[in-house]
Amino acid sequence: MARIDRYLFHCLETLKDIGTPDVFVAGAREPDLLPMLVRVADPIEIPKITDVKDCRVTSGIGNIVACFGSLATIEALERDPRVVSVEASRPSSGYDCRHSVPFVHADKIQNDPQHPEKGDHALVALIDGGIDVLHEAFQDNNNKTRILAIWDQTDPSGPPPTVQGRVLYGTLHSASKIDGYIVAGKVPIGLGRDPRHHGTHVASIAAGQATPKFYGGIAPEAKILVVIPRIKVNPDDPFSIGYSNSHVDALSFIESEANRVKLPVVVNVSLGMNAGAHDGSSNLEAAFDNFSGGGRLPGRVVVKSAGNERGKDGHAQFVMANKSAQVLTWTSHQSHSGPDVVELWFRACDDLKFRLVDPTGGTSPWVEANESKDGTLSSGYRFGMSYDKFHWDNGDSRVLVTISTGQNSSIGPGNWRLDVEAKTVLSDGVVHAWIERDDSRPIRFKNHQREEITLSIPGTARTVITVASVASAIPLQVASYSSYGPTRDERDKPDLAAPGESIHAAKSGTFDDVEAMSGTSMAAPHVSGAIALLLSRQEKLVKTSPASGLKQFNAAQIRAALGQTSQNYNGRSTPSMGYGVLDAERFLKLLV
Repeated sequence: MARIDRYLFHCLETLKDIGTPDVFVAGAREPDLLPMLVRVADPIEIPKITDVKDCRVTSGIGNIVACFGSLATIEALERDPRVVSVEASRPSSGYDCRHSVPFVHADKIQNDPQHPEKGDHALVALIDGGIDVLHEAFQDNNNKTRILAIWDQTDPSGPPPTVQGRVLYGTLHSASKIDGYIVAGKVPIGLGRDPRHHGTHVASIAAGQATPKFYGGIAPEAKILVVIPRIKVNPDDPFSIGYSNSHVDALSFIESEANRVKLPVVVNVSLGMNAGAHDGSSNLEAAFDNFSGGGRLPGRVVVKSAGNERGKDGHAQFVMANKSAQVLTWTSHQSHSGPDVVELWFRACDDLKFRLVDPTGGTSPWVEANESKDGTLSSGYRFGMSYDKFHWDNGDSRVLVTISTGQNSSIGPGNWRLDVEAKTVLSDGVVHAWIERDDSRPIRFKNHQREEITLSIPGTARTVITVASVASAIPLQVASYSSYGPTRDERDKPDLAAPGESIHAAKSGTFDDVEAMSGTSMAAPHVSGAIALLLSRQEKLVKTSPASGLKQFNAAQIRAALGQTSQNYNGRSTPSMGYGVLDAERFLKLLV
């Protein structure tokens, strides 16, 4: 039987409490459906999954299927011999080039007297919160857009894109439509001009052209593709579980568009999530690895920001001994709608038990291996706890704790506690815990906090290139917020660092102005732009010399070369900045 993520059942239980969300699949509302990822044994079985009751498949990457389904869908998939596992789609914790571009030596590539390179034979794809199509940074010298398309998953008005012969959802804005918006000087209300400014800023760092006020980005002539992900099922929902599905659908769309225009593509992802084992084993991480063919597919690369989780008390780590007890505490510092989600991961050879205690002293029953319990605490809050021994992703144990409002209007301030008792410990006894949070960050751990292993998922995937943030200055200093590696399975991450402090780039809502923003979201597009320069240079060589036997580079080659050509490379990785800070010039010269 297929393994089913207990989080799906908690979410379906919450639906009963709060009502039906609005979920748009192919432009139509579907009642009581939740997004999920399904891992099948063989990709050839993907089309057949659509026969499962209530299953609405949106896309597939390799053997990972993004779909929506009901409780009946989950029950059918659990019995289906073609299905390996079913996992909930999880929430996102989210959402001066003048100095940073020369700092990483990208200007020397752009202005090379013999082979100037600005990325015109590569595609930069962004999965982000939006883009201001009227900003001149995204136009060419003829005032035509360089944006091939925008897929806005959040706008149900349509028309939606078609991928793999399947009509998706949301609204597709083609290049011709975007050119029309530029001529009119305004955009549709549904698209807007990126009110959060984030996507506009990120896109311009990777691929923005210079304007009178903007210095220009790393690959200023690259083609641009944008996906605005539908992170939340409904803006009014007290929970959001759409990160995984929205991003797998986005990867399918990007792959389709890259094939259509016959260009290599680097995908920049600056949104991430906390929940998960942080070891590259989840369905979501597998989908990102599938996009690049496990790092082997030529011209298919994903870059992810490391995350801004350090100092946010979202990761805790403690050690259990035989017949010992520990207490893990977190605080809710403001009223919020919830739900609160905490995941704990540890070796399956350790036999532990867990009990939840609310701020009033109300307690849940003890939960032991392979048990799942839910109910209402004496305070009126609803809880769900499940303990999966030998989890299907990695063979370790996972304890999932969810807390929702239940009989209360909100989750109020107060301290929560998880009692942990050890029956038998046969490993080193290390237990990791992560809080899944939204932008308001209403809860945080009070004890056992650790800065390490705070990379946001899918930056922990095996072939994704993960980027930390530094200032554009010597001596190199990692930003105070930049998440630390390694991964939970002790792989070296992040891969490298790039400038992310006070980067002046395109400002949404203007035609050529800039603004300063900081974060690993600003660091990642420096690397994405540098990869676009490499892919573009190599694409020209491959096409102009077909008899030479030259091939486009893949993610595995690019990841290794980025680290080995960093400004401060010494052969060793650190949890803060990986193998060092980006040097775009040395990177290109090593490979082409």
